[in-house]
Amino acid sequence: MRRSLPLAALAGLTFAVPAHAAVKAGAYKGDTDQNRAVTFKVKGGKVTGFQAGVMTFCSAGGESSFETDAVANVPAIKVSRSGRFTWTAPDDTDGIIEMTVTGRISGRTAKGKVVLRRPHSTYDSSAGMTVFGQCSAERTWTAKRR
Repeated sequence: MRRSLPLAALAGLTFAVPAHAAVKAGAYKGDTDQNRAVTFKVKGGKVTGFQAGVMTFCSAGGESSFETDAVANVPAIKVSRSGRFTWTAPDDTDGIIEMTVTGRISGRTAKGKVVLRRPHSTYDSSAGMTVFGQCSAERTWTAKRR
């Protein structure tokens, strides 16, 4: 007597493909919602070389300013079957510096968010001392495969 696999078992076999098969390799280029450059590559199911420029809002004491920063030196990030990826910098600074990259690749388009928080200081000449604060940015980005 011949036995056949249940239909549910056969359906499960279609998902036995490598995670990187869902996302095509290639170079992506785009910008943040502040019109700052975003670039990265997808190779072997990982996002590599992710870089994004961000304008951070900085405040220390009663002073505030904007500074240009970069989210860079990001290690390779594994892309899930659904095209999602996320990375948070290891917290070896006791929470002083935070950097997070999230995204989703769908077809030729990728979208996501970058978060950057870092210390900031300025010299208050009227008080004769350095005051400390923080710079932060939370920006969305989009990119297309070239």
